[in-house]
Parts: sequence; C-alpha cells; structure tokens
Amino acid sequence: MKAHFEPLAKALRVTETLTILSLPCNLLDDNTMRVLATGLAGNSTITALDLSHNKISDRGTRALCKCLGKDSVIASLALCDNHIHSEGGKFLGRALQTNASLLTLNMRLNRLTDDGGRMLVEGLRSNSTLQRLNLSSNSLGSETTAALVTVVQEQTTPLMTLDLACNELRDEDLEQLHSALSSSNNRTLFSLDLRMNAAIS
Repeated sequence: MKAHFEPLAKALRVTETLTILSLPCNLLDDNTMRVLATGLAGNSTITALDLSHNKISDRGTRALCKCLGKDSVIASLALCDNHIHSEGGKFLGRALQTNASLLTLNMRLNRLTDDGGRMLVEGLRSNSTLQRLNLSSNSLGSETTAALVTVVQEQTTPLMTLDLACNELRDEDLEQLHSALSSSNNRTLFSLDLRMNAAIS
C-alpha cells in the first residue's frame, strides 16, 4: 500500500496547479500518511485536504502536523473518522500554535478522549486563524471544557463555528461554557452545537 502512494508524494512536491487533494476511504494508515507527508511538506498549492474515513492514527497525525507549520497554505483539513487518539490531539494542538493558514479543521468521529481534546484546544490560545472546528464524537468532557473556557475568556480565537455534539459534556460543563461566552462579550462565535451530550441526551 505504501508504495502505491510514493508516485503521488513525488507529484505533490512538484505540482504548481493542484489545490484540492481528496483521499477519503482509501485505507490510509500511518505508514502511507508518512509517505504522503513527504510530498505535502514540499507543496505550496494545496489549500484543501480531505483524509476522512481512513486508518490514520497518532504517528500518521504527527507526520501530517509537520506539514502544518508557519509556511503551510492548507486552509481546510478533514480528518474525520480516523483512529486519532490523545497523542494525535497533542500534535495538532502544537501545530495550531504556529499555523497561520487553517480556517477549518474537522476531527469528527475520532478517539481524542478528554485529554486529547484539551491539548488540541489549548493550541487555539496561540492561533489567530481557525474559524471552524468540529470535535463531535470524541469522548470529550470537563478537561476540554476548561480549556475552551480559557480560550473564550482570553478572547484570542476567531472561532465562528464549534461542534461539540455527541460527547460527554455534563451540566456543569455547559454552565461553564455559557458563563464564559456571556461574560467575555464574544463577538465571533455564532454557532455552537451541543446536541447529544451527557447533559442533554
């Protein structure tokens, strides 16, 4: 499988016209992701990357995050329905601290857990570009909520839409979010999805 993507990785390094790369449902795993990352690292044209419904785990996420540094041009990244756990959340959080291109990040249906969600969200404290974030169905709870509250209170994020549906947020978590949003006079976030959480399921 890895060998099949080596020609693509080589092409990514030299293309001057490709702006969208969509590879959902291709059985991509960590090894193939590392091969693709070698091509993406040298690419300056792709702004939309869809890697949904694959088998990418933490090691593959780490390789991908090396392509999301300050010189990245990727504006939309879809990683929904992969096998990304808390370590992957840590790598993404670190990438967000220096990334200045991402506008949309979709992490729906992964396995971040509350710890991974917290580390990813903490990256938003130093990020000034991300506008749309989907963290639904990742077993998030109070730690992620506390990190979000800090981000909202510091008013450093330009987030416009945030999806936290189908997680494990409880009444006290929702109260903290409501209080933070009310007291911070947040002027950017206009869509917050909290359906199917423990408090309101």
